[in-house]
Amino acid sequence: MSAPAALRALSLLTTCALGIVLLSCWSSSSLAQGASNSQSNTLSGYGPSADLETGDSVTEDLAIDDQRVDGVLNFPRVEEFFSPWFSWKKRLNDEYGLKLQFSYQSLRQELNRTLGEKDAAAARLQLQGSWELAGRGTNNPGLLTFRLEERTTLGTTIPPTSLASQYGGLTPSGGFSDFGFALTELAWRQSLLNGQFRFVFGKISALSWYNGHALSSSLRGFQNLALQSSLTKPSPGRGIGGGVAYEFTPNFGVVAGIHDANAKTAGNPFDTIKEGEFYKSIEFRYWPTTRDRRRWDVVRLQLWHQDALVAKGVPESKGVTFLASRLYDDKWFPFFIAGHSDGNGSIMKTDVTAGLGIAFDTKHRAASDVLGIGVSWGDPSDPALREQITTEAFYRLTLVQNFVITPSIQWVKNPAATTALDDVLTASVRFRVTF
Repeated sequence: MSAPAALRALSLLTTCALGIVLLSCWSSSSLAQGASNSQSNTLSGYGPSADLETGDSVTEDLAIDDQRVDGVLNFPRVEEFFSPWFSWKKRLNDEYGLKLQFSYQSLRQELNRTLGEKDAAAARLQLQGSWELAGRGTNNPGLLTFRLEERTTLGTTIPPTSLASQYGGLTPSGGFSDFGFALTELAWRQSLLNGQFRFVFGKISALSWYNGHALSSSLRGFQNLALQSSLTKPSPGRGIGGGVAYEFTPNFGVVAGIHDANAKTAGNPFDTIKEGEFYKSIEFRYWPTTRDRRRWDVVRLQLWHQDALVAKGVPESKGVTFLASRLYDDKWFPFFIAGHSDGNGSIMKTDVTAGLGIAFDTKHRAASDVLGIGVSWGDPSDPALREQITTEAFYRLTLVQNFVITPSIQWVKNPAATTALDDVLTASVRFRVTF
């Protein structure tokens, strides 16, 4: 059997098995029989994630989006109506180790100045989950994680991922593209030695593992990629890759990985892995406080190397990134990012970023309302381009439970790829529904 056929067969088997579990659980627990969750601070009883990813991560989404966060508006009867749905999801997890999440999010952006298109809009529809198929109830579980997505523009010519190019900006102003339907993750995650050693293999992201912070998500945090992590490192799409993590102490660990450097998120991963060109990384992590605060309180030092990409004409490249963040009084979240590379395989040769998140309701640690402010300076890898300053401010508001609206404004000083514009404003609004 060929590699692409094997991947299609594996996806089909996973979907069929998932359907069998859903049907069997549905027959034993009708939605009409829903009961209240035993864990009052969650909707489906999922609890926190023990994985080491941030940002655009399946495991991160499952944990954070299941937290019960009250909105500005309260509709008890509507919440009561949907309660059986979350109780059914809880039963799926309790009986079969299956966690599921559905979400719909859209983003619209508009420029005050442009060299081409003035606005962009796109939507993302996602079904994602994790299935604990081995070691259930132990410290060494084995999980199958998956994500299916549909991404499309919404009445505009281009998606937000392409809007920055309309004013000569180098850093994408939004993480919403339009590649259509795709299986964007299918991976096995295994813990060993009571969780001290972990590994992952499959179609995964090379971005959510390294140099990310608690507000790096395009769905919940900053939109502009310059505020999410250092752009001195490469940014391959989701493709075949693997990683290992080892915790030497509760406060110090190492994460190392290898990824397909030519991966395209919506493409067949076997079409590019055969090139044999890889992005390799090792990241040292120090957690100064307790395990439950690792998402916020962390210092990261990453060393990376990427092979020459022959077909693209990109020389061999290497670099280093640094990140430090800390949550104070469950309210103030400052972070700092810096990176440097030889400039051959990344957008920026050197960049420095600083930001602050401010929580306005800390009842559930992941605040229902968050104000984020950040600024980034970048020196492009292309010496013909000028240095660019990127700033962003957003306010994430939980309007009602499971419905979040996030207005934001970006200001770019000296767009790197043009001298026709000295500065540009980007106004955005993001909507997100999870269930």
